[in-house]
Amino acid sequence: IPGHHPIVPLLVRDTKKTHQMVNRLFEKGVLVVGLTYPVVPRGDETIRFQINAAHTAADIDYVLDVLSEFKAS
Repeated sequence: IPGHHPIVPLLVRDTKKTHQMVNRLFEKGVLVVGLTYPVVPRGDETIRFQINAAHTAADIDYVLDVLSEFKAS
């Protein structure tokens, strides 16, 4: 992941979907922060991932797999 910032945002743009995705990720062992109104404006709902040096490529692949499963459901 390019850049020097540990926070990676995923713009969801939907409150219900943001809550669903955060819950699914948590069930699968992935801790993220969902930001919805009034923290962010409506339409800017976001999930924030915090990446650090302890995460492996396999960890990131796992998160991507969980997100793909959610999208397919």
